[in-house]
Amino acid sequence: MSRFLVCWNRDGDRVAPAIVAAVDTLQAGEVRRLDRRDVFAWHWPSDWAPGAEDALPLERSGWIGSGVLRLDDRDALRARLRDTGADGPGDDASLAWRALETWGVDAPRRWSGDVALAAVSHTRERLVVARSGVGVRSAFHRTVAGLECVSDDLALLTSLAGTPCPISDRAVVEYLRLGHLATPTLTFHEGVTRVPASHTLVVERDGRHRLLRHWDLPEPEVRHGRTEQKVVDEFNDLLGRSLRDRLRGPRASLLLSGGLDSPTLAILAKRAAPDVALTGVTFSWARLLGDDEATYARLAASAAGLSSHEVIEQAPAEGLPCGGIFSSPEPLPDPEPMLWRAQAARLARIAPVTLLGEDMDALLAPSTLVEQLRTDGVMRTAYAWGEYARASGRRPWIGARRSVPLLGRWRDARGTAAPAWLRTDMCAQFPLPSDHAPPHPRRSVGARALRQPVWDATCWLEDPRMSGAEVTVLLPFMDPRIIAFCFALPSVPWGQRKYLLRRAMRGALPDALLERPKRPLAGYLDARVAQWNAASAHESFHESLHESLHASVDRWVDLPRLRSALGGGDGKATFVAWRVIELSRWIAQRRTVGA
Repeated sequence: MSRFLVCWNRDGDRVAPAIVAAVDTLQAGEVRRLDRRDVFAWHWPSDWAPGAEDALPLERSGWIGSGVLRLDDRDALRARLRDTGADGPGDDASLAWRALETWGVDAPRRWSGDVALAAVSHTRERLVVARSGVGVRSAFHRTVAGLECVSDDLALLTSLAGTPCPISDRAVVEYLRLGHLATPTLTFHEGVTRVPASHTLVVERDGRHRLLRHWDLPEPEVRHGRTEQKVVDEFNDLLGRSLRDRLRGPRASLLLSGGLDSPTLAILAKRAAPDVALTGVTFSWARLLGDDEATYARLAASAAGLSSHEVIEQAPAEGLPCGGIFSSPEPLPDPEPMLWRAQAARLARIAPVTLLGEDMDALLAPSTLVEQLRTDGVMRTAYAWGEYARASGRRPWIGARRSVPLLGRWRDARGTAAPAWLRTDMCAQFPLPSDHAPPHPRRSVGARALRQPVWDATCWLEDPRMSGAEVTVLLPFMDPRIIAFCFALPSVPWGQRKYLLRRAMRGALPDALLERPKRPLAGYLDARVAQWNAASAHESFHESLHESLHASVDRWVDLPRLRSALGGGDGKATFVAWRVIELSRWIAQRRTVGA
């Protein structure tokens, strides 16, 4: 799997041979490296983005470094560079390096795509670490034996010093409370920091650190007056380009549901990249819930003309906690870690990349009444409501409760409440960080959803280092071009019940799909807990659970209360309690590796 490591000695001395030897010992397979005395750069290639990383590690005009990257809209970036007189090779890595030569620390503002890289400037005055997009590719930073070290491989970075980093209490408390880390720069390893998505970390020669945001959700002016067909054509064109940028290799998979989002990707992917063998994969819970999701997914696969479509019936107890032993650099931000690992392994056997249809729910979340009136005024808002009601027979969603700040604060408090088994002294010592981001002026509901730290956690869960499978999950809808387009649409009608997708796919997807209401996976939590309780009836299960709840979690967890929660019938409470089992697994793994 693709990965990189960059080490820079700020004193100008040679990178310690022991560090170089440790990297060579820890990593197997093909590796390319550059040795420039005070800078060492490694790159381990894979085929997730053919051609994008062939030049890495790279030295150009003195900028030395490596990374993992795939750029979007390369022609536009090449044209901007050509305008400055910086012409040259057109591969992704060379384009990124010419941007560094031209714009320095501001270069990441010109990039779009899935990027994580580190490069030392030609004057050796600073290290630039950039992580673009919503966080598909990761980047971590650590100072080791006087070196500034950056990698997307957290396990590699934590192994360089030869001894495990202490566990971060703050990370454990946030994880047990929320299921993910709320502090953007936090990892479970003391002394190792995470570069947040859409940020650039600058480390100066004197040791000063600056963390700069280079991209944020756009605030475009709402574009009125376009015909419905023009809006649909522009959306289909933009999404087609987003898909073409991501589908670099000969084959890919698509996580295909029976809704609207992933079937839209299937239709447009076959148009934009007909040469790519695209396999739809539907993980069905029909045995558990008796749903008909697979039936609708088959309709979508047929309409799109996919190369093949696999429906995988999930086994009744597949993926339950205590279901296996594996290694990961951190606890997985998922109460059912074995489930995703099994699914990722299946996807990896098909292709090195898979497409995921997240998150049109957020992009098309309509504006509240207050935002609509502020943006469009009373007359235009009233006219849009009337037209939508006549065409659909429904009244628009106006978000009355979302417009009341007190209700919003109440919802937030409920969502972040600590479980009863999490020790109160730990919660008091490590409170959750405050959210100081101002609300988006026109799309507060969608913007809030897209800014949640759970996004970074989800991307990290899907990283090959966490899933254990050589498959990279790509998010075509999270392309900045698509985000800007959706945020510039009038909320009525385009943000109502995914009106945009229903109109864009009219005539391409069957009416049965276009008219199908959104259907969440109802009853899933309670059904999975029932399976858990059935497994709990076996003595071997109790022994496994007792062993997994290692005494080391007693620092953060009241174990009698936890066992009470695990023995109850509340599906949501049991899911939350499963986090402790995953944490225990990871702690036991650390001890085994350390031994």
